[in-house]
Amino acid sequence: MIRVVAYLVPIRLRTRWRGCAGIALLLGLTLGPTLFAIAGARRTQSWNDRFLRSVNASTMSVASATGLDPAGDAAISALPQVASSRMWVSMDMAVLVDGSPDFSQQFEPSGTLDGEYFDQDRFTVRRGVLPDPTRPDEVAFNELAAERYGYHVGQVLQLGVYSQAQYSDPSFLAHPTAPAQRRAVTVVGIGLFPDEVLQDDADRTGRLLLTPAFTTGAAPYLTYGLRALVLEHGDADVATVTASVQRLQPPGAEIRFTSTDRLHARQALRPWSIMLALFGLIAGLAGLILGIQAIARLHRRDRAEREMLRAYGAPPRAILLSSLIAPTAGVVAGIGLAVVAAIAASSLMPIGPVRTVGAERGVDVDATVLGFGVIVFVVVLFVATLVIARLGSAERTATLRRSRRTSRLVGAAASAGLPPTMVTGLRMTFERNDGTGVPMRSVIGGAAIAIAALVAGITFAASLATLTSTPRLFGWDWNTMVMAGNGYGNIDAGQTAAILGADEHVADWSGAYFGDDTVDGLRVPLLGMQPASAVTPPIVRGRNIRAADEIVLGAATAADLGKHIGDTVTLAGGGDPHQVNIVGIATFPTIRRIHISHISLGVGAIVVPELVPGYDRDITGVQGTNLGPHVLFVRYRPGTNAHDELVLLRSTTAPLAGFAGIDILPPQRPAEIVNSSSLGGAPVDLSIALALGAAVSLALALGTSVRRRSKELAILTALGFTRRQLAATVAWHSTAATVIGLAIGVPLGVALGRGLWTLFADQLDVVVEPIQPLLGSIGVILAALVVAYAAAVLPARAAGRIDLARLLRAT
Repeated sequence: MIRVVAYLVPIRLRTRWRGCAGIALLLGLTLGPTLFAIAGARRTQSWNDRFLRSVNASTMSVASATGLDPAGDAAISALPQVASSRMWVSMDMAVLVDGSPDFSQQFEPSGTLDGEYFDQDRFTVRRGVLPDPTRPDEVAFNELAAERYGYHVGQVLQLGVYSQAQYSDPSFLAHPTAPAQRRAVTVVGIGLFPDEVLQDDADRTGRLLLTPAFTTGAAPYLTYGLRALVLEHGDADVATVTASVQRLQPPGAEIRFTSTDRLHARQALRPWSIMLALFGLIAGLAGLILGIQAIARLHRRDRAEREMLRAYGAPPRAILLSSLIAPTAGVVAGIGLAVVAAIAASSLMPIGPVRTVGAERGVDVDATVLGFGVIVFVVVLFVATLVIARLGSAERTATLRRSRRTSRLVGAAASAGLPPTMVTGLRMTFERNDGTGVPMRSVIGGAAIAIAALVAGITFAASLATLTSTPRLFGWDWNTMVMAGNGYGNIDAGQTAAILGADEHVADWSGAYFGDDTVDGLRVPLLGMQPASAVTPPIVRGRNIRAADEIVLGAATAADLGKHIGDTVTLAGGGDPHQVNIVGIATFPTIRRIHISHISLGVGAIVVPELVPGYDRDITGVQGTNLGPHVLFVRYRPGTNAHDELVLLRSTTAPLAGFAGIDILPPQRPAEIVNSSSLGGAPVDLSIALALGAAVSLALALGTSVRRRSKELAILTALGFTRRQLAATVAWHSTAATVIGLAIGVPLGVALGRGLWTLFADQLDVVVEPIQPLLGSIGVILAALVVAYAAAVLPARAAGRIDLARLLRAT
């Protein structure tokens, strides 16, 4: 037996090398993207945790309500749970042009006295180098400031530092006085602060990194600061340290937790990971199905050889082992090609802007995914190969002979007088001829799977494009936001009514207050709005509040609380608890007060203003009863030019600015939407790779069919078929299989794409509205028909080269 198998190995590899190569190419095209996508999903989802470790990220930060508080900072830093403590500070500063401050260049100075952003929460340099902490004349800008104002590495700037008294002088903007300090600095780096990689549009602001040496020299003019803490046991120490901070700090101290930012980052990354994993699994399933089909076709080609070996008395086990030679070679080569392709393409992961930040660049070998994937592929394909071989080795000539089964479709085509080439092509597709035909059902199934994946990818991509370009879907059910003092100031209600009421382009507006409170033990950002508000975030389930004892939650907040519509929750209310009923679930816009947690998509709650702690306190801390909202949501009338109206509002709302200043902002995208837009055509690209695999499968099946039907084609030639007619017959053969695949795959792909999009959108907590692009679906149909014709080219040439005399002599 061993001698027989050893004798057959080189013969089978030499005579079946095309089939082996086809299987290898097919598996490489389909299983390679599977490994690549699943490994990319893992790499993308785990990016944030690795990045935070690489920059030595803080666990939490504390900002005193009274500004700089050296004694309180020292007490907080001395807490036993604190492993490391660094201070971020700011000051009033401007770029000097010809000795005068240029107020058009707006950025936030980020200084430090003890190394924040240098050895803790490290600044990531994208161009240039990190400033030397000991040099007061070196600075770095973040990428937004560099892009907005044209800063570049090597540029020399004059910076002016001003005292609070100078900046608060009402005449300062019109008649600025000389800076308290003046210093020439060189821009040595452009990069990102840790919280900027996955960032909401609302958080984007120009920032300047100053060295400890610069900050120490400007110490008399510091105005504000945040104490950043790395805790010994990470999040496990947060509750204890928070309680200690509340004892050590006066009321109103603001605390920000890195875990909250990490949650937002995971939410921003999770949809990408889910999408990649799902498309990877779909590609893997389709690849295995197509691969098994190709193995079965290759095995059927060896039927005559197996009969010959059986006639010569070869042992059944030798016949079985000989049947495994060619498929095994193709499977091994295909899996190896898939692994190589996945590793080579791994540098494209993770998806989005995080790919070029930190240590994420370059080739990555995910041993877990590759190892597990190879094991699964080997087991499935070798088991399938063995089953196919065992079934084949048990066959007998008598059982292989089957009577022709005439297809009703073929009969109808013949009765209708359709061209012989078309009727013959349909017969080759749908009929078996005495065991010589190649059943195309498996090819049709493979084509249907590939077409479904491609249509699903196009549906997903179209829905994604609609989401990123439709603000209503991510919480902005209005056109413009008017916000006072970065969310800390108040807007006079009377002036608002006069200004907006006189604007013919404004349809409605509503005011809202920012704040946060503990809801059933969970800290939740709040949006305080009147029950009769005309403009509110979109309610996806239930309704908006109508009374003071009602609340609307974001989907993520409701899930964290384990609550549903109709349940009751308790707001702590600073010692004055209130029970409220959940009446709706909303998709929240991304709007914020700087440096603290804010509502976004599924995170937050809507209550009446009176339930928002401090809603009647303005930026100076003074209590009042007539203070207006912190923000206005403005909706335009249909047909209004959004850009022109935004420019107009920036002019007409100037009287609302007051002490705190005012911002008129277009829709602000959350990090989830900003980063989801970078997915681009990734779903389509993965689907195209799968479709290429299906095209290879179709070409292999057609080649096998032509070889198995060579006698039938020779007879047609003898009856007068020309080479062109033979080619047309093969083309109809290919087209018929593809058309059936389209009939199954297109509706299946629509359903699959909509289902995948619904899952993706639910993970984002946005309004779910899947889009089905008609032109895209038509494009898939046309492309599939072109591919069917292209796949038939080589088999058609082979049909035209059949040696009629030699073949008929052999029969």
